[in-house]
Amino acid sequence: MYRHLIASVLAFFALSAGLHAEDTVEQKLRTVADSLFPGQKADFVQPSPLPGVYQIAYGARLFYLSEDGRHLFSGDLYDLEQDANLTEQWRGKARVAALAKEENSFIVYPAKGQNRHTLTVFTDVDCIYCRKLHAGIKEMNELGITVRYLAFPRAGIPSPSYDKLASVWCAKDQRKAMDIAKREEPVKANVCKDNPVAAHLKLGHTLGVDSTPTLMLEDGTLLPGYLPPQALLRELDRMKLAQAASGS
Repeated sequence: MYRHLIASVLAFFALSAGLHAEDTVEQKLRTVADSLFPGQKADFVQPSPLPGVYQIAYGARLFYLSEDGRHLFSGDLYDLEQDANLTEQWRGKARVAALAKEENSFIVYPAKGQNRHTLTVFTDVDCIYCRKLHAGIKEMNELGITVRYLAFPRAGIPSPSYDKLASVWCAKDQRKAMDIAKREEPVKANVCKDNPVAAHLKLGHTLGVDSTPTLMLEDGTLLPGYLPPQALLRELDRMKLAQAASGS
């Protein structure tokens, strides 16, 4: 990857001779940005909070490029005065926006009574800890936690895991089919053509998901792994209080 990035930056200097003096910095840097990932277009090129550095977005991936087009880095930018990870705050907003496009294809287990937290979970029916998480779904709902599932077959496509998840999403009663699959019982095979599993998997990779279960909070924060319902509620409450205190 880095060899390609270096080649792209060098290409900027070769291309710069053909750029017009009146071109903005953003236009010039987009020339570099558009060559970083073949076949992809940067969502935006704009000034970052760091003077002399611009930020370039591809989905939930954020890169930083010096305004002369020479230096590029990827990583987290912190505001030490505010004790804030500015890059992760941006990633969270990008993840929330990306999820909104798929929300009609979630399988939702709503909270009972007051909704205290909403979790979006990338899940695989062949994942042991995904099954443990689902075994507590009723308790989570009673604790005021809404769970929204997206599919993430770790074995990829095609695979038996994909077939099972697709059959769950194609079932007439999706929650019943999910419950059956999470108990390791056979789900009626029904891989319909327009199922969203491939789109969910692609979205997960774009958002930085690489394991299951991966939980996403309402602000876009990723929380990988399993916690029992009561411990999960305590962690969600703690994180919400911390976010409120920081003003993020």
